[in-house]
Amino acid sequence: AMPGLSHPAAQAFMAAVGGTARPKFGWTDVSRFGALGVPAVNYGPGDPMYAHKRDEHVAVAKITHCEDRLRS
Repeated sequence: AMPGLSHPAAQAFMAAVGGTARPKFGWTDVSRFGALGVPAVNYGPGDPMYAHKRDEHVAVAKITHCEDRLRS
């Protein structure tokens, strides 16, 4: 599911960073914010399939791209 994406703040964030929203499988603190009525989204570089595994990694170019989008 993609909670909170209908909120104007989340829509403004997505418009600013570009790209397409995708569901994040697994649990994050975003669900706590949502339960309190606070609009929140997960955003960051990397492939979740590598998260918290021995071969977890993120290409520097993806980190730089993410930083550039956040600065825009």
